[in-house]
Amino acid sequence: MARYRTVRGSIFLWVSVLLVSVLLAFSLVVYDYASTVAGERFSEALTSLSRSVMANLDAQVAEMNRLSLTLIYSQVFRNLYARHLALPRSPTTVKQRIAKLENTESLIEIGDTVLGPNQSAPQVNVFDPRGQMIGAGFFSRLIERDAKLESWYQDVVARNGDWLILPPHMDPLQEETSIVVKDKLYISLVRSFQDPLQSTQGIVEVMQYCDAQFAELDSMSGSSTSIFVLDHGGRLLYPYDGARVQVADFPSLSAQPGRGSVATGILPGKRERQIYATAISKDTGWTIVLGEPSAGLSSSILQYATRIALVTLTAILCSLAASYFIARRLTVPIKELHAEIESLELHNLDDVAEGMPRSDLSELDELRLAFRDMRLKLNESVQEAVSLRAHEKEAQLVALQSQLNPHFLHNMLQTIAVMADEGYLIPIQSLITNLSKVLRYVSSTAESTATLGTEVEYAECYLAAMRARFGESLEYIIDVPDAMRQIVVPRLIVQPFIENCFKYATVARPPWRIELRGAASEGGWTVEIRDNGPGLSEATLERIEERIATRKHRGEGLAPMSISGMGMLNSYERLRLAFGERAFFSISNLNGGGARVVMGAETNG
Repeated sequence: MARYRTVRGSIFLWVSVLLVSVLLAFSLVVYDYASTVAGERFSEALTSLSRSVMANLDAQVAEMNRLSLTLIYSQVFRNLYARHLALPRSPTTVKQRIAKLENTESLIEIGDTVLGPNQSAPQVNVFDPRGQMIGAGFFSRLIERDAKLESWYQDVVARNGDWLILPPHMDPLQEETSIVVKDKLYISLVRSFQDPLQSTQGIVEVMQYCDAQFAELDSMSGSSTSIFVLDHGGRLLYPYDGARVQVADFPSLSAQPGRGSVATGILPGKRERQIYATAISKDTGWTIVLGEPSAGLSSSILQYATRIALVTLTAILCSLAASYFIARRLTVPIKELHAEIESLELHNLDDVAEGMPRSDLSELDELRLAFRDMRLKLNESVQEAVSLRAHEKEAQLVALQSQLNPHFLHNMLQTIAVMADEGYLIPIQSLITNLSKVLRYVSSTAESTATLGTEVEYAECYLAAMRARFGESLEYIIDVPDAMRQIVVPRLIVQPFIENCFKYATVARPPWRIELRGAASEGGWTVEIRDNGPGLSEATLERIEERIATRKHRGEGLAPMSISGMGMLNSYERLRLAFGERAFFSISNLNGGGARVVMGAETNG
């Protein structure tokens, strides 16, 4: 016991050191892996989010661009605008004033139509080269407003038709028009349009609310998330109120990570370091910066790794403690029982030694006694199964000989009755003779085997009796050489296949044809049975072949018998019992219709 304790203690010590080392290494690997994977996934999610948000902003700008293009490329607008320029800037006559008023109202109506009933944008303005502006939307009128005095005029003209985005601004005209748009900030898309001679004909401004343009960003903004949008010139577009950050901080910041990358740093308005991603739009040139606190990610990773380490350590300690006490009492007796089980073979089932070393666990002693009793009972069961297997085969062969299809007898008696009514005495005598031979052969149990000639004679009597019933609708041919008729085969080996022909072939239109042929050679002999019916279904053939292959592989006995006949599986099994591996059996469908069964055996030579 002292040495056993020393070995157990040594094993426990080194296993504990190994498990603790594995735990520490596992914890470090888990922390490193979790931090790396989490950081990568967080960066990918942040980058993907920034690109998604930028795509949404591009779509908003594209909608404003579409509105401006729809207006300036409208032929109705161009015609009305050309008339507007043709009319005097300050009409002097009543007719001119009425014409200009009607034309202005038509232009405003065109602008309202472009904005649509859902107000895709709140306002669209058209500046003409004479210092006037036509507004449509909340502010719908013609006023004196010279575009040349606007700070953006030179940039718009220099772009020669390309659009320019104006940063968030307020519009006094909107403020004066409706209280609905009081204190609203706008972002504008401005572009010039030319006449056929490529000279600037006017400027179109499409205005959009900042809170509509950046609605998605407003919904994402929170205490931890930082979102900034800058235009191509480094001007701050979002936050559009301009109260939270200094615009001068952004050119160097947005250039640090580069396009589409992720970096860490302190963003404007935040005290802690953040992980932030940038995305730059190819369409607008805008840069979006999305940031999340990096401390939260690191803290969650550390907590996750610590939790895993504590749980794993606790589990290992508990397992070690339980294993120590259980192994001390179970190891030796279980190993001895395992060795006894490993040595178990069929030939030594009854080899049980007298006496048994006892352990300090009564349950294990009882288990060993139960195992030894099981060996003895298993040995008895095996011997009994072998004996029952032999008797079962014998009983099945006898049962096969004693069965007869009751429908066959019923039909034969009905046929005799009909023939008697019609006075066919000689045919009745022949039918009764054949039926008598069939009954005598089936009911005889003196022998379990017969010659092939006897089987053929029985089959001939059976077919002759069936011909008496079906008349000219049934044709049969029996061609078995005399040299084969002395071959000893199991009794009633042919009968199931003759019955099968009547079962499947007679569903087709007559005449029905059944052939029984034999062939012998130096290598063996075969008997072939075929009919001209529809044949067997593919599913039936597959099922028969599968069951035959299974029985051959497992060495199973005869198939279960049914009241209507033994079936093809029994015939195959009995053939295999009689001739062993030399037996041959196959079933298939003929190309022209009908089924074909071939059975036989190879000669000993």
